[in-house]
Amino acid sequence: MLGRIVVISAVVGAATAVLGACSVETRTVAGEDECASYGLSVGSPEYRKCRDREGRSGKGYTPEQLMTASRSACQAYGIAPYTERFERCVRNEYAYRSQG
Repeated sequence: MLGRIVVISAVVGAATAVLGACSVETRTVAGEDECASYGLSVGSPEYRKCRDREGRSGKGYTPEQLMTASRSACQAYGIAPYTERFERCVRNEYAYRSQG
């Protein structure tokens, strides 16, 4: 019986090592990734929308238009309005768009 336990433990250990060596894990530090800090799941469609910010320049827009666009973007990411995450998202989007 003890021999079987040792063999089973060795097989399980080897399988774990092999599977562990094959897995790939990608981590994003939320402090460095604004979209992840909003609570968006990395790889989700909302996350990809958030990360795809090209062409969102604020040149030629009024502050009101920039705020409206920023709020709309955060809603499109699926972040619930009137939450701290939403407000942080709006601030970041506005700052990004204001840079022109």
